[in-house]
Order: sequence, then C-alpha cells, then structure tokens
Amino acid sequence: METFETTRLLIRQFVMGDLDDLYNLYSQAELMQYVDGAVRSYETTKKYLQNYIADYERYGFGLCAVIFKSTKQMIGRGGLIPIQREIGIEGELTFMFKKDYWGLGLATEFSHAMAQYAFDKIRLTRIFSTADCNNAASIRVLHKIGMHRVRSTLTEVEYEIRRS
Repeated sequence: METFETTRLLIRQFVMGDLDDLYNLYSQAELMQYVDGAVRSYETTKKYLQNYIADYERYGFGLCAVIFKSTKQMIGRGGLIPIQREIGIEGELTFMFKKDYWGLGLATEFSHAMAQYAFDKIRLTRIFSTADCNNAASIRVLHKIGMHRVRSTLTEVEYEIRRS
C-alpha cells in the first residue's frame, strides 16, 4: 500500500520505527476499552506491529499509521485487517485515534478514504467493521460512510459495505 492523503491526514504503512507511538496508543485504557478492554505491554505492542508489517508482505494491505498532516505527528492507527474467507479476502475496517483528536470528523474522513482505497485500489468486494454496542461514536462513523448493519449480538454489531 502506498502512502496516501486525505484533506488532513497522511496514511502510510507501519514501520518498526513507529513502535513507541503505537505503544503510546495501546497503553491508554480509554483508547483500548473497545478493542481488547485492556492496555497492551510494550512487548505485546511490538508483536502486533510485526504482524501489521507482515500483513503487507502477505496481502499488500493492513493497518496503517495515521499522521496529522499539520503537525506531522502520528495520531492514530487504522486500516483494513486482511481476513481470509472461503470466497476470498475481505478487509475489516478499524480505526483508533488519540482522544485529543476525537470529535473532529477525522475517523469519518479516514474511514471514507479507506473504503474508497479498498474498492478502487485493492479491489476488495466487501469490507466490514465490528463495533462494541456501546461505542456510539464508531457506529456513527460507519453509518456516515454508507455501511449498513448485517449482524448484532448483545455486545457487538457488524456493518458492511460492498463495492458497487
């Protein structure tokens, strides 16, 4: 995946040099509450980062570093997690931003760009996203980019969008 931009964001493949910034995200309980429900250690974060980089080698896409263009700082991570299905590869859309950047429309800007990238560049036929039922902000983002709910349980919902 090449680096690409939105109006306010630079989205690029992770490198090992991003470990400290990623750990900063993963060590914040408020950010992790809807991911694992617990913070991640430095060593665990390193293993996740290695897996993100390996996904690019294997599938040509994966999770990315999200850089705020005006400050050149990594403010989050997100992208498409490659999921192998019997019918082919799908991408699970995911995003996480530092709390200081919540409520600015960045998750919507990012998610819209990733959906377009998934369909136009990677040529996926379907992307989906799961969210904790209590994560109203993320669910709003999924609605805003045109996803619709396909499954729900007591704890999570799944949304999808297909290439038209």
